[in-house]
Amino acid sequence: MKKLLSSWGPWLLSALLLGMAFPPLNWWPLIFFALIPWLRQLREGDLKGGFWGGYGFGFVYFGFQMFWIVPFVEQWTGKLGLAVVPWLVCAFLAGWFYALVGWLMARCYQRGWVWLVPLVWAGIEGFRAYIPGLAFPWGNVSLPLWQEPALAQLGAYGTMFLVSAWVVLVSVSITEVMAGGSKEWPLWKRGMAALWILLVIPSLVRYGSMPPGEKKVFTLGQPGVDMAFTQPDEERAQLTDATRDLLAAAIEQKTNLLILPEGYAGSVVGEVPLTPLGYEPAVPVIMGAHRVAGEAKSYQTAYAWDGSTWSFADKTRLVVFGEYVPLRDQLPFLKNFNLPAGDLMAAEEFKTIQVGDMKVGQLICFEGVFPDLAVGHSNNGAQVLVQMSIDDWYEATLAHDQLWMSTIWRSIESGLPVMRVGGRGKSLATDARGNLIAEVPVGARAARKVEVVVPERSDAFGGRFWFVYLTWAVCVFVWADRMRERFKK
Repeated sequence: MKKLLSSWGPWLLSALLLGMAFPPLNWWPLIFFALIPWLRQLREGDLKGGFWGGYGFGFVYFGFQMFWIVPFVEQWTGKLGLAVVPWLVCAFLAGWFYALVGWLMARCYQRGWVWLVPLVWAGIEGFRAYIPGLAFPWGNVSLPLWQEPALAQLGAYGTMFLVSAWVVLVSVSITEVMAGGSKEWPLWKRGMAALWILLVIPSLVRYGSMPPGEKKVFTLGQPGVDMAFTQPDEERAQLTDATRDLLAAAIEQKTNLLILPEGYAGSVVGEVPLTPLGYEPAVPVIMGAHRVAGEAKSYQTAYAWDGSTWSFADKTRLVVFGEYVPLRDQLPFLKNFNLPAGDLMAAEEFKTIQVGDMKVGQLICFEGVFPDLAVGHSNNGAQVLVQMSIDDWYEATLAHDQLWMSTIWRSIESGLPVMRVGGRGKSLATDARGNLIAEVPVGARAARKVEVVVPERSDAFGGRFWFVYLTWAVCVFVWADRMRERFKK
């Protein structure tokens, strides 16, 4: 029992502590300390222990992070057993990612390259976020810092993955202090311990300066309608009733843009949605729809009316097990995993919508968890980000909070205000530094007026993915060093 505790206890404790920094507890300061038990074990351990400890950490940590998928899938399939399968698959797959990071971090300690540990961690987070077919940037260690945007502004220079590395650097530094040793620290240790303090300065400086721009009025049009579980005819009747109130308020507010949820326009064939707003709405508006383009192609789409013409852009990132099923052809038991609208298609091109004199970067629901999409829109000249969601599927789960927390991170990374609207919420607005400036209670029908300065352009660093590429190079370097050593023997 004692041996089991010594081998399992450190990584298990770290997984539990890190989970407590996320919903429902949201004890965000724990992100700076949660990894210390595991790091101390890695510091004294070997590569095999690092690998399997990492697998255990990942399985437990992501098992907690992804438990929401059970009630989510059960609502669609009606079968608890089938709903448990994707949850276990997610935890199983995540374990291998963290096994890799555990092995790489153990190798860094083995070689005395302690300063590379934060880069390795961020590199595997970035790899997990963008691996083809299974990309899922969820549960990143920096995410809880949405509550303290003053500490998160490094995201504008290297996305949230740079902030993740900074967070882990704190844990690594504390681990080295706790390890003791000689009274005189080598220069590199002193530099590492000081670096995380110095990196706070550019974050605080940026947070204290807002970009110049023009104040505009937005209307968060939250209809208060359950758009996930309401029958189609009843949903359309409720949305029609809500539209009267939302549109009247938007007109009175003299809004520059009314934002309505994903799926508001229903199923659309062609380029003009038929909604209670009419073919030519009385105010500029952006909304989501299911666009049908022939028998074999259908998309989630953003439609925008600028006062004279309609435009649209398709969703680029789809929800795993929600909008498409990965490995359906390879795993026979997934062939019966039927989705309500069938498997959707991803966009064939990445577009940023022009609405009058304003460029709007649209994010459709799940797209809000991907840093590169917000970065891409800001690089395309977007002046504001708009996220349209149907969060009603997740309302009773921990995913509900993490989705809108991610939205706030997209504001920090892009240096742009974000307007987020869901069917029942949570709808919110931020300024260009990620400060939460307006929110609508979940379940309410509301046309929330938001006045915010819209910058002429993003002031974030254009090449924000430099850091992700750097971390990937570091991971390859650490792995290659071990391979070189093995071949020498």
